[in-house]
Amino acid sequence: MKKRCRIPMILLAVALFLGLSWPMPASAATLYFTAVNDSVAPLTSDTMPLWFGGTLYVPYSVFDGNLNGVGVGLGLYTSYNRSSGTVTLFNLRQMLVFDLNNGTCRDDMTGTVYVSRAIMRNGRPYLALNTVCSFFELEYSYSLLPNIPQSYLVRIKSVDAVMNDSDFIDAAKTPLNNRLREYTQSLNPAESTDPVEPVNPPAPPVSPIAPSQEDESDTTAYLAFRCKKADGLESVLGVLNGNSRCAVFFLTPQLLEEEGDLIRQILGTGHSIGILVENGENTQEELGRGNRALERAAHTRATLACVPDGQRTALEGEGWVCWKETVLLRPSDTVNSTSFASNTVRQLGKQKQPVCLTLEGEKNAARVLPALLRHLDRENYIVSIPVETML
Repeated sequence: MKKRCRIPMILLAVALFLGLSWPMPASAATLYFTAVNDSVAPLTSDTMPLWFGGTLYVPYSVFDGNLNGVGVGLGLYTSYNRSSGTVTLFNLRQMLVFDLNNGTCRDDMTGTVYVSRAIMRNGRPYLALNTVCSFFELEYSYSLLPNIPQSYLVRIKSVDAVMNDSDFIDAAKTPLNNRLREYTQSLNPAESTDPVEPVNPPAPPVSPIAPSQEDESDTTAYLAFRCKKADGLESVLGVLNGNSRCAVFFLTPQLLEEEGDLIRQILGTGHSIGILVENGENTQEELGRGNRALERAAHTRATLACVPDGQRTALEGEGWVCWKETVLLRPSDTVNSTSFASNTVRQLGKQKQPVCLTLEGEKNAARVLPALLRHLDRENYIVSIPVETML
């Protein structure tokens, strides 16, 4: 039995390495279309493939013909158990289980653990595409679309796929344009539904702030926590998870080295991690130290950084996305949570652009956070997670 398992394990490890080194676009793509075999799936902002930590992720539902919107199966079935935080993909011969809470991925038949994990985005589990395809002997491709600017096609294929990628892209011009029209109309429902020619999508973002406003009265609020200690962080996570909200946690390199379990808990419940460097003397060295710790703890890297003001321009030139808060919040031991929340909203005023709220990640943050979230809701702020951008 051990000899039979060794070769598939080696092949999967090689495939994982190749997937992790898959070339990314020079800048973040505006749109990612998805195709399953020879069918184009619906295009929506909350089910779009995305890059995270150098790996291409897709919603788990894309692998299940009953859930992917096109009714085309890949020979797999999926199950998402919210209470246990597990996503299971299976067929008659194999079963792969992702644990969102522990950040693990294992072959449920053999117990083999793989270097991969699921992440939460838009309330949905996303899975590393190369991991699933390698395990279940599927193929996938990643192609720039020639007729729709700043758009890419992620195509997942089983042995039932008929056309090669080039022929498929050429044959699928009309379905792709129809999906684009549907997507555009979903963002602007008041506009005419008459057929239109494809138009250039908005320019790709160059920062982690990607506005996603539902109407003119809504303003996106991106929430971050500066963390120099682990004290109080689990309480903050409990409040966020209980309110179905996500945030980015900026942790010092030392904290990243010491808190592997906490890192996996943060990432496994859908939040993001950036690196916090307050002393500007050895910033690049400290950022590298933080990423090495992230790789050891969770097999990922960060592109988000919270650094001194004077170093942002140089670091952004090297590919880092530097956080700049609209408001930095430091709740005291004695402040009333309701007063704190109302004062914060008053500072923000009537913003039309997304705002970046940063709290010192200490025990007081968890105490004032429920009231702050309620006040933001009341004032039509949509609390969202900053999108990691590949530069």
